[in-house]
Amino acid sequence: MEWYEELDFDENPLLVETKYIGNEEILKEAFYSIVSGNILVIEGEEGSGKTKILREIIKTFGGYGKVAYVSCKDLGRDLNIETILVKKNGFLGWLFKVYPKRMILLLDDVEHLSAKNMERIKYFFDSNHLKAVVITTKNFSALKLTESITQRIRKVIPLSSLSEFEAVQVFRSKVGEHILSDRILKVTYQFSHRNIQKFLKNCEVVCKAYIGNKNITEGDVQKLFEKGNA
Repeated sequence: MEWYEELDFDENPLLVETKYIGNEEILKEAFYSIVSGNILVIEGEEGSGKTKILREIIKTFGGYGKVAYVSCKDLGRDLNIETILVKKNGFLGWLFKVYPKRMILLLDDVEHLSAKNMERIKYFFDSNHLKAVVITTKNFSALKLTESITQRIRKVIPLSSLSEFEAVQVFRSKVGEHILSDRILKVTYQFSHRNIQKFLKNCEVVCKAYIGNKNITEGDVQKLFEKGNA
C-alpha cells in the first residue's frame, strides 16, 4: 500500500496540479507580455517553479492549438524549432510546410537550445509567425545570445523563492489541513533550501514518516533530514 493510500488518497496528491501560489506578479507579467506580443525571459534555478509558470500560461492561452511548449532539455540541441511550428499547423501544414500565424512559443530550459535555433526564433518572431515567446533559463547571462536577439527581449525577470508561508500553502492546496503542522512544513522547506521542487519531494519523505508516527515532531523531521534523506 502506498503512503498516500494510507491517507485516503487515490493518487499521490503531491504530484497533482493545484492553484498557482507565489510569484503571482511574475505570472501577471508573463500574461501581459504574451498579450502585448513580446519576448520574455524568466530566470531561476532548477525546481524554482519556472515550468509551473509555463503550465499556467498553457491553461490560459492554450486553446485552438495556439501554444507550442518545448522542453529543450528533453529534446536536445538537435531540435529544429521550424519543425515544431510546422507540425503545430496540422498534417497539411506539415505536408506543405505552412507556418502558423501568431503562435505563442514557450521554451523551457533554453540553455540547451542551439544558437541556430535561437536565430530561427528571431526570424519567426519578426515574420509574425510567433506572437510572443516566453523563455526559461537558469542563467540568462550564460546564454551568450547575439545582440539582435537580446534587443528583442522585453524583460528578464528573476524568479524568487517562495516564502515559508507560501510553501506551506502549496502543500495545503494539495494535501489539506489535517496532515503535518505548519512548523514541520516550514522546517522541511528550510532543509529543501527553499526550492519548491525539492520541498515537495521532501514532503513525501515526511508524509511516509507520519504514517508510522502521527505525533511526529520538528525534531524528528530534523533527524530525518540529517540522516541524508533531503
